[in-house]
Amino acid sequence: MELILWWMPLAWSVVIVVVVILVRRRARRSASGASLPIAHRDRLTSLPGYARAVRRYRLLLAATVAALLLLLVAAVALSARPAAVTSVQPRMENRDIVLCLDVSGSMVDYDKQVLDVFADLAKRFTGERISLVIFNASAVTRFPLTTDYDYVAEQLADLRAEFDADDNEYFSGTLFGNGSSLVGDGLASCAVRFDSPGTDRSRSVVLVTDNLIAGEPVFTLAEAGALAEDEGVRVYGINPGDTAAKAYLADLATEFRTVVEGTGGVYFPLDDPDAIPSIVDRITAEQAAAITGEPELMLLDEPAPWVLPAFLGLGGLFLLAWRLRR
Repeated sequence: MELILWWMPLAWSVVIVVVVILVRRRARRSASGASLPIAHRDRLTSLPGYARAVRRYRLLLAATVAALLLLLVAAVALSARPAAVTSVQPRMENRDIVLCLDVSGSMVDYDKQVLDVFADLAKRFTGERISLVIFNASAVTRFPLTTDYDYVAEQLADLRAEFDADDNEYFSGTLFGNGSSLVGDGLASCAVRFDSPGTDRSRSVVLVTDNLIAGEPVFTLAEAGALAEDEGVRVYGINPGDTAAKAYLADLATEFRTVVEGTGGVYFPLDDPDAIPSIVDRITAEQAAAITGEPELMLLDEPAPWVLPAFLGLGGLFLLAWRLRR
């Protein structure tokens, strides 16, 4: 047992000493004042009833002092915050998720809605590590795999604000390549963003793109899918370009679906951005096995042993004080 506020008993001691000194001074002044003489006092004090009353009064007074001392000791202990060092093994999910966003011009409006949904979902994670990578001609890691969900929410909000701004700041670092929307290079970059190779962790990439390539990528989408499969990464594809209104992109959607399903993932055509929550729920429902993290030493408050004495002392003090007044 340790005291977090170890100095509180010293502070209480100083206060108690000051109070005792003040009470004693007042008592001496009261005793030195005029007193009323009583005739034949010895006859009164020799009465059996008087003796019983005095004994009862002294007993109640002693019990009141004992209750006050019990309450005082409990109050001092509780104010000092007694605590104990405990070893805790946190439970974590063995899932790593990389959100891989195509930030080319044709995707920005959809990316805004995807970010809004993922900002809400980040509040529901309980140990999964998530990362965000954006790409156009080249890929940029906005934040690495982390379980710091406050930081994740902050970064998602920052990127969302950059999408809304007119300065296109979100493009920074994504234009170093031969073309635009190089999906194969983007997927390949996301597939190698996972750390701790060989560990028993699920690795998933959520790839959001319309697969509308303009340029010469280093990796084709099929080659990037093969790389992800070799790395043990499952790819989930979200394609806002796979709609009836964009039938001219049908071949690109078919290629996207084939690559995604080849990694063991699932492909989602997306013509309604409101479908994103159900899509992500399906993704996060898979491969969710809990693992035990490294033991952590934690200093936890232990007020329980002193709560009951505090209530007993307080209740006894009220009851005895009431009896003394009668």
